[in-house]
Amino acid sequence: MNAHCNIPADRIGRFAIERRIGEGAMANVALAQDPSIGRAVAIKTLKPEFCQEGEIVRRFLDESRAAGRLSHAHIVTIYDVGEAEGVPYIAMEYVDGLPLDQLLGTEGRLGLERALRLGAQIASALSYAHGRGVVHRDIKPSNILVCAQGQTAKLLDFGIARIDSRDEEHAERDAQRTQVGQVMGTPRYMSPEQALGLAVDARSDLFALGSVLYEMLTGKPAFAGTAVATLAIQITQDKPVAVETMVPGCPDGVLAILTSLMAKKPDERFADAGAAHRALLREIEALTSEPETRRRGLALSVRMPLVFAGASALALVASSGIVLFRQNATMEQMAAHAAHSMADFVARNAALRVAENAGLAREEQDWLPLQAFAETAAQDRSVLRLIIADDQHVIRAASDKALLGKVHRTLPDQTGLVVEPIRYGGASFGTVEMIFDRQPIEAARAEGRKWMIGLSLFVTALLGLVGYMSAQSLLRPLRRLRKAMEALADGEKGVRLTARRRDEFAPLFDMFNRLSVEVENRAEPDNLQDAMAMTRVERFEREAA
Repeated sequence: MNAHCNIPADRIGRFAIERRIGEGAMANVALAQDPSIGRAVAIKTLKPEFCQEGEIVRRFLDESRAAGRLSHAHIVTIYDVGEAEGVPYIAMEYVDGLPLDQLLGTEGRLGLERALRLGAQIASALSYAHGRGVVHRDIKPSNILVCAQGQTAKLLDFGIARIDSRDEEHAERDAQRTQVGQVMGTPRYMSPEQALGLAVDARSDLFALGSVLYEMLTGKPAFAGTAVATLAIQITQDKPVAVETMVPGCPDGVLAILTSLMAKKPDERFADAGAAHRALLREIEALTSEPETRRRGLALSVRMPLVFAGASALALVASSGIVLFRQNATMEQMAAHAAHSMADFVARNAALRVAENAGLAREEQDWLPLQAFAETAAQDRSVLRLIIADDQHVIRAASDKALLGKVHRTLPDQTGLVVEPIRYGGASFGTVEMIFDRQPIEAARAEGRKWMIGLSLFVTALLGLVGYMSAQSLLRPLRRLRKAMEALADGEKGVRLTARRRDEFAPLFDMFNRLSVEVENRAEPDNLQDAMAMTRVERFEREAA
């Protein structure tokens, strides 16, 4: 094996090297081009000091080939694995982004939604890999690339991953290997079982995911020790600083996810990465789809009727205003049409008499028939005043005889005024002026407003009552569920919710009953805590004896 297996200056295999872009604990990374398809790739090669270690080279190549079977949107794709002139290499997808540790160093803690989205993406990648028997075992910020303006995470470096041991022989061999000190992974993000040299499975990746999520949320590592021994003690025995002290208002659901991911015992973590992924998605949905609500001192049984009544009142005020406006406009239009029709009727009937008198000498004119007609027309209760004037504006007939013979000038701003010209044979011979009583219209308007207000108050009260009854129907099962959950939390046995319901609460009650049964039937945890209490040396000495 070549002892000087640094990245060649210009080429490795078929890949043309452009420049070095990174360095890890065991390997160097360079940007290269695959000339066969014109694609940019990242080339990772073992550092010289590891090239002579046959076991390391074998695992580097074999397990990278295993990781090469993975194809997932949030896993960096491996294109090729091999050796060229004694140099073990991995050719992988080149991602134009920043490692998460650099991003955290630049921005500090990420926002809640952004951290949850990146965490969900990593959990999705782990779920996919674990489902194909590949455990990463070195989840850490430097192995997570963040791209697409900081919104997409891609998991890389399965270089120390292994095919998940499914049989007892492989598990025993792996346990023996870790007992003599071959602990794989980065100490700060190792799981307790890794730190203690116990057998490792997919749940170890979940603990590391929890540590990374904790750091994204707080901007601080979950375990801040600097020495390996200190870190091992912190990881196996201590709890990290509470997230809520650094992230005020952090949702309880997020805290529960972190608690499950970072449980000291593997059995107390999520069953698998898929369950963690679903839990993170639920928190993202709750964060983005449900507006923040704060209790303002009013109970739901009061708030809901007020909301129902207030919304209905606003809707009724707006709709009533529109209805009344249209009603008033229609009534005005009908009243105006009736007034003009009546004035036109008077003008037509007066036209012949006015035209005849206009052609006679003053002493020969006879206006008595016109006055009699005017008095008859003025008997209509809607007519307040009637005036018929000739073309010289002299009043010839009127509902008030005191006006006869006087010169009349129309006052256009009078309420209820209607003026119609007197025409005969195409010529104008005077005007008919009528003032109509608007009191019936105003009374009709007032009556309409009264009924509309009464109807609005009735509907508002009815909807308020409906809101109160709805709140009560919602609160009753919620109170039952809360009491049952309190009893379950207090350790009571046989807590069940019996209900003859077929609504949306039925599956919720059924789920609670299943949860209660699961809690009661849950087996006692294994003796991992006891194992954690012993040092690796003590355990090794006991097994050797």
